[in-house]
Amino acid sequence: MGRFIMIIFFISLVSCAIDRTIGKVSGIENNTLINFQKLQSKSRLYITDKNEPGEKLQLCLTYIDKESKSILPDQLVKFYHTSTFGNYDQTDPTDESTARLGGQAWTNEKGQIYIETILPGDYGSANDNRHIHTTVFGAKPEAYDIHFKQYTDYMGKNFSKGSDQHFLADLKRTKENELVAFLNIEVKNPYQADN
Repeated sequence: MGRFIMIIFFISLVSCAIDRTIGKVSGIENNTLINFQKLQSKSRLYITDKNEPGEKLQLCLTYIDKESKSILPDQLVKFYHTSTFGNYDQTDPTDESTARLGGQAWTNEKGQIYIETILPGDYGSANDNRHIHTTVFGAKPEAYDIHFKQYTDYMGKNFSKGSDQHFLADLKRTKENELVAFLNIEVKNPYQADN
């Protein structure tokens, strides 16, 4: 009986283990990345520079109206996240959204935003909870978080599947060995603000 319990325990550990495999971008994805990098300046955000510790991350995001499935042009979006060490380093200790690593950008006519930053670190005492906060101004609700498949545990993945405000990005590697993710974010009750 003891051996049977050990086998079941081992199987459950293996089935809950996080698959950290990161594939390479395809040719089509590489072309998509190049097109996102060419977006006009209002739709590009550089949260970090080459001196920021951590692994470089590029995000190619497209914002869509959840109900109509139409693109969201000229939508103001704020982003913020932790450092590679898991610290927000916010300017206002009571407001996480004032994190040192943050900024905002407008979606283009195709609902797209390109971001260069670093892969956030795990926050607090938990492991595998790396994420980027986004605030879609005027939407109801405004908060939408980006999590990473290779850095999200079993419970986090189940939570994301059951939430329409948390999105799971599948990380890929570019030819230069940098991380990139392509993600559509469906926004509930968006409001088109004038820019």
